[in-house]
Amino acid sequence: MDRLGGGASFPEDLGLRNLETLEDLGDSLRRLRRRYARRRSDALLSYRYLAEKTGYAHGVIGGYFSGKVLPPPDKLDVIVVLLGADSAERLAFAAARDAIEERRRRPAEAAPGSAPGAGGAHGNGGTPSPGAVRTPTPAAAASSYLYDLLTRPGRYRTQWRSLLVPGKGAVDAIAEVIARSLADRGAEDADQDPVKLRGRVSRALAGNSPDTVLSSATLNWFADAFDIAPDDADRLRFLHAGSSSIRYVRGDAQETDLPIFDAPPARHRTVDLREYHYLGPDGLPVQHRTDQIIEATEDGLDRYTYMVDTNMLTLDVQTGGVPGLPYQLRARDGNVYHSIDILLERPLARGGTAVLNYTTTFRYEEAPPTEMRRVFRRKVDKFLLWIHFHPDMIPSKLWWAEWNGVVNSSITHREPVALNSSNEAHRFLEGGVEHAVVGFYWEW
Repeated sequence: MDRLGGGASFPEDLGLRNLETLEDLGDSLRRLRRRYARRRSDALLSYRYLAEKTGYAHGVIGGYFSGKVLPPPDKLDVIVVLLGADSAERLAFAAARDAIEERRRRPAEAAPGSAPGAGGAHGNGGTPSPGAVRTPTPAAAASSYLYDLLTRPGRYRTQWRSLLVPGKGAVDAIAEVIARSLADRGAEDADQDPVKLRGRVSRALAGNSPDTVLSSATLNWFADAFDIAPDDADRLRFLHAGSSSIRYVRGDAQETDLPIFDAPPARHRTVDLREYHYLGPDGLPVQHRTDQIIEATEDGLDRYTYMVDTNMLTLDVQTGGVPGLPYQLRARDGNVYHSIDILLERPLARGGTAVLNYTTTFRYEEAPPTEMRRVFRRKVDKFLLWIHFHPDMIPSKLWWAEWNGVVNSSITHREPVALNSSNEAHRFLEGGVEHAVVGFYWEW
């Protein structure tokens, strides 16, 4: 038996004595799950069952047990209790989890001459190095995402904009929302000095700045005051904890520093691609979910490169891998692309497959074109594109179309599409698609 503060003890078989990393925490959770099954002489509780019992997302549960996502303290405690942990083990898990979070918050010292994402976008020697990107600390990443949540059109922004007064700015209005929330809840911090509260709010929203200070307590103030939705709150807390399952793309590299590159030969093919596109009440894209099966076309495939032409997004990988650091590349056509390598759970041999599930959350500052296009340079065996419009913003006309290119292109084929009763439409290409630009476009 090992000792843990105050005379508490716990069995060594859970690996708690030497628990130091996020991967170690996942290993200990898996050991606890196996022990619970042995004691009950039953099969392992599935992640789906645990998700149903706890009310947490299935993909997030899997992230905890695989050592990719740092669980919030309350969620970790619920899970270990459900799996039969005693009071000493609960304390040990909580202490180890907090120690991991503390280590992850310390800014890492960059090695001289190193660059985020070194090794290339596709893992071969001919791939260019990414441009210089300033990697934010977990607190800065959470701060930037919080700022975007509060300033994009929607109910969060509506709350503080209604409190704007002449001579005062957005920070003052946001601080007022928090002050009222603290008072309504009778919180111990309700008697905050207005000047100090404003300073705390300003530092919490400073983004990737040396002045950024965002504690867990302050983050909870924002979540409570603005009634932040569970999905948004989870992303904030994962970013704040330095979770390895989510990356916040800031696009900090200067375009003049970006390398010229040619796309390297593909090392995989896409067997099945399903995409689900959601638009919000303002008509702007809100979220895009992707379910994808890839097959390695050569040995050693260890990553899938996610590349887009906007930096106004957050990428959350639920299944199949862990997102690497974001970087930018300039192509020979002059376009700047924002890229993240999704590092696969294990390298694939030729013919091996991997299932990827990831979600892109958008934060456009101005309206993009009224279209959802997908470019296919290489063959995809099966393709589904599904689109959902918010009931407050329904298009007057919607078409499925094909274009003859990306830049300065024209439509070569189109056909009108009717939305169903849930304001949705889809197109399934069972025979696949190749060397094409296809998608939906609409008019308001």
